[in-house]
Amino acid sequence: MSERTIPKSWRDRILSLVYNIVNGLFTLQETGGTVTSDGTEQDVYINNAPSGIYEPRLVRVDLTNSQAGETIILRSYHRIKTGGDLIQDSWELVFTFEGVQTAPALMDVPLQPNRYGVKVTLERTAGVARDYDWEVFYES
Repeated sequence: MSERTIPKSWRDRILSLVYNIVNGLFTLQETGGTVTSDGTEQDVYINNAPSGIYEPRLVRVDLTNSQAGETIILRSYHRIKTGGDLIQDSWELVFTFEGVQTAPALMDVPLQPNRYGVKVTLERTAGVARDYDWEVFYES
């Protein structure tokens, strides 16, 4: 009984293909910052013109600084064509928070894959200016 071996040229080609597939897989990334509410609708996060299909997961906002008498609104927008406007998502994806936020104080705004752009905004409609930390998770 003879042992079969894969020719070296085939092994090298297979390894090259596997390497290319692994390097082409999306990797989960994150970034973040702080936005100070000023009473207007402000961009928390925006990717205005991704270079290809963009796979955002969510924007997480820390609302622990909210106090009694304050109202915070989080909204998400997507662009669905080249040169188009960023259009607000369904009303079900508009989140309104009033007063002190206890557990959970981290609020997640889900995002969908897109090709042309996405943004999340924060608006304070009552209360005083406060800092809100945020982070976004996406695949690239």
